[in-house]
Amino acid sequence: MVSFLKSSIVALAITIASVNGQKGGTVEIVGNSGVSGQMMFLQSNGQVAILDKVENNPIHKPNGQGPAAAVFYNYRDNSVKADNMKTNPFCAGGMTLGDGRWLVVGGNKAVGPGGVTASQNKSPYYDRNGGQAMRFLSPCSGSDCVWDDNDRKGLMKERWYATMEPMRDGHVMIAGGMRDGGFVPSQGSNEPSYEFYPTTGTTYKMDFLSRTVPLSLYPFTYLLSDNRVFMQANRQAILWNTDTLQETALPNIPVAPRVYPASGGNAMLPLTPANNYRETILFCGGMSLGNSKNWGNEGGPNVMVTERPASTSCTQISPLVDAQWHDQDPLPEGRSMGQFIILPDGRLWFGSGVTTGVAGYTTDPNQVGRPVGTSFGDNPSYKPLVYDPAKPAGQKWKRVGQANVGRLYHSSATLLPDSSILIAGSNPSPDVNTKQKWKTEYTVERWYPEWYDQQRPSNAGLPNSIGYGGSGFSLTFGSSTEAANAKVVVIRTGFSTHGFNMGQRSLELRSQRSGNTLNVAAMPANPALFAPGPALMFVVVNGVASTGKFIVVGNGKIGNQPVGAETQLRKPTSSTNATVAASAQRSSLVGADKERADHIAELLQGQPVQGNVVKPLNDNDNGIKSFFDGIQQHVEAAAEGFKNGEHTEHLSG
Repeated sequence: MVSFLKSSIVALAITIASVNGQKGGTVEIVGNSGVSGQMMFLQSNGQVAILDKVENNPIHKPNGQGPAAAVFYNYRDNSVKADNMKTNPFCAGGMTLGDGRWLVVGGNKAVGPGGVTASQNKSPYYDRNGGQAMRFLSPCSGSDCVWDDNDRKGLMKERWYATMEPMRDGHVMIAGGMRDGGFVPSQGSNEPSYEFYPTTGTTYKMDFLSRTVPLSLYPFTYLLSDNRVFMQANRQAILWNTDTLQETALPNIPVAPRVYPASGGNAMLPLTPANNYRETILFCGGMSLGNSKNWGNEGGPNVMVTERPASTSCTQISPLVDAQWHDQDPLPEGRSMGQFIILPDGRLWFGSGVTTGVAGYTTDPNQVGRPVGTSFGDNPSYKPLVYDPAKPAGQKWKRVGQANVGRLYHSSATLLPDSSILIAGSNPSPDVNTKQKWKTEYTVERWYPEWYDQQRPSNAGLPNSIGYGGSGFSLTFGSSTEAANAKVVVIRTGFSTHGFNMGQRSLELRSQRSGNTLNVAAMPANPALFAPGPALMFVVVNGVASTGKFIVVGNGKIGNQPVGAETQLRKPTSSTNATVAASAQRSSLVGADKERADHIAELLQGQPVQGNVVKPLNDNDNGIKSFFDGIQQHVEAAAEGFKNGEHTEHLSG
């Protein structure tokens, strides 16, 4: 029996993308972010949220109380609207919840000029301690978007550099981090625990997060289909059962550490019917310093790093299949802080980062890591790559485009609905710095896939929400050939910071062609394969994607998700038979559940914020010059204070 919603059967015509000029395969400078893009995420239609640490950014809060650390960026007209976020989100974690809200947690203490710890809510930055902060952004679009940041200490522990992972019931896991500031933690500053939101009323100790010090910050996490969590930090990897609190050890990752500050790129490869939704996690780049002691402590590394070549190693593991590491095609050049973004065509973009050095910065010019200015990274890569997991060995990497801006520490990137990638940030400094070699960067770029200018499928037949199992939907194409070469892909773009996108995941829905109709299944009947919450849905024909549509996976609530039987796809009896039979099979989303999920999706599909276009910084402008000269004096004074022993915190970050 075929299981489809008749109401979703619509004509799916191939339309021509409206594009000014040929952009495919290029990188274009498009705007100014107003705050340096340390963190970002695709928030709604036309709108990206960008976050920075508290520092003297040129755009100020609407309430006039100091420089902004959060903006909404309209990627259609490249305008910016600042927010009044109070708590310092420096190196925070972020993720979507099952009810459609974004949650950004943790950060660092209140600071003043130069990144020095300051009293809370005092001039000139007027910020507050973000170490235990929880900041919420409800489903919204345009001017309705305002961060809920009311100084609550929502976290049970102070967490700086914590990772967030979405769970099958719409909760999020908040793992690791450290207290106070520094380059890497010692056992005294490390926070070897995790907690959940909504809270369970306790934290959970993890020996894994103690064993992996000093490379335990921003641990890599992936929820797996058996509801265990794959975790990787330092050279170790484990499976963690959040129900029984039991650990299963996996082999050490080969060649080099990949977490911050070694900062190798990582992503789960697209989940597809062809690979039976096998979870495979790819790691590329990173840095080896020989042994953990060489990574040093809060004050910085114990060996020279900036001239040391980053690793070219790529390796992957399928934890629930053979649980072994398998070498893949190496990178054409070594990379630290390189970042993977999953494209709807099944490939992965890999960009940003440096070829020598690591993440982090210092205010001590004599630090043994040999900083370039304040940066522990040098020699950025300007050559974006595309990785195709379907290609044979030796042919997986391809160069596509040429970046205009070096993206070092504190950069970010995210997929946009048109399949371009928004790129921002780079700020290896404790405060805004325009004088050193690797300055604070506000320039925003977009990378375009090679097929960007080609004809695009329409997304008009896609639903607003989709459940786990139960009824699917159908799309009707102009020909059986188009239908035969079509697929539907769901992508959670994740929270981007420090060279990785927390929660990023791509899943191709099962489908079956019947003439010129594509019958598409609901999500697999297992929420652990793709946690509930907002996502983008694409129609892809012959490797060319439609505009992604904002949808909601699941019922739009936090809690156990309704799960139906796997959608039954009937094989066609004739190559010309396009008849779709309705079924009595029940959808997993009905009534109030479907209405709620659809409503959240419609909010996210609204019009973007109408902000102001921020002018590029120009040192020839006397006002800009005097502004940054003043900031530079603060930074230099702070550095001198560290050198003389007046300041002891925030030597590195």
